[in-house]
Amino acid sequence: MPTSSLFPSDSKSGHGIVHLTLLPPSTPTFSTLTYTYPLKLLPSTPHILSSPSVDTLSPTSDTITPTRPTHVPLLFLLSYGGGLLPPDTLSLTLRLAPTTRLVITTQGSTKIFPPPPSNPTASASQTLTTYIGAHAGLWLAPDPTQPFRGSRYAQKQVFELEKDASIGLIDWVCEGRRARGESWGDLHSWRGSNEVWRKGQVDGERKLIVRDNAILSGSKLASRMSTLGVFGTVILGGPLFVRLSSFFLSEFSLLPRIGARDWGDDKPDAELDAVEKRRKERWKEEKEDGILWTAASVRGCVVVKFGAREVEGGRKWLGWMLREEESIGKDFGPGGLMFVR
Repeated sequence: MPTSSLFPSDSKSGHGIVHLTLLPPSTPTFSTLTYTYPLKLLPSTPHILSSPSVDTLSPTSDTITPTRPTHVPLLFLLSYGGGLLPPDTLSLTLRLAPTTRLVITTQGSTKIFPPPPSNPTASASQTLTTYIGAHAGLWLAPDPTQPFRGSRYAQKQVFELEKDASIGLIDWVCEGRRARGESWGDLHSWRGSNEVWRKGQVDGERKLIVRDNAILSGSKLASRMSTLGVFGTVILGGPLFVRLSSFFLSEFSLLPRIGARDWGDDKPDAELDAVEKRRKERWKEEKEDGILWTAASVRGCVVVKFGAREVEGGRKWLGWMLREEESIGKDFGPGGLMFVR
């Protein structure tokens, strides 16, 4: 049977289409996977989930969700040369069939290069439009974008969720090449937008759940960012991320706060249980790495904002949170934690 080319001649540059479907009885497969330069999509061998398939009760309905899949595909989102040179434009449309799961990551930070002298106002951009079917789940966990001196960049990510669909994403950016003396104040502009829409359970209408915008630009940007070398957002929504969402909210509520705790009543280490000891060690590392973070519940989703002095400090903190709670590894396989290795 003839197959469609990965590089269709009639496609626009930088455009990609991915359709993930399920073959009987429960084999995930990319029924469509196309892309054109400078976008590159690299599918990896699906990761096997360590725990057996079980039926679980959805927290948002009274019905039993379909049996948990045994394999989760991993898709690398890449660009030639490891970055984007204005006016490069990437546009990816992603569709997840009901009950499927997918992990998307990268193989390193995405560099944003300055525009060429012949087109000094050009901007690089990236758009992701995702449709997630009922009981399906997407974990989008790339490395950070890194805007270089004079760069212009804009990205928009839109996620359309069907009934009991789940979305988890990490969107972060770090300052430019410190070895070349670059800082936040050297980039021209970085703009990011994330929108989560969900179809109503009763009327079926499309409703906006979260719209998160970040704009980094201006002469005072470096002073506003202070000591932070990386800034990011985590958005979690849907049944697959209920436990992780609760974990972030719980850990945030336990953070030491000035005036809200008697520091003389701290337990000695000998009286702490294993979880408390790990948490105390994390607090110490957070201070050393300059970690600042907050978490809030927004219309059924949890939004986390975080910053760190260095990328590796932020990566270490994210890895600690995800490994301690464990559900990403269990529900999406080892590929879900690849970006924090």
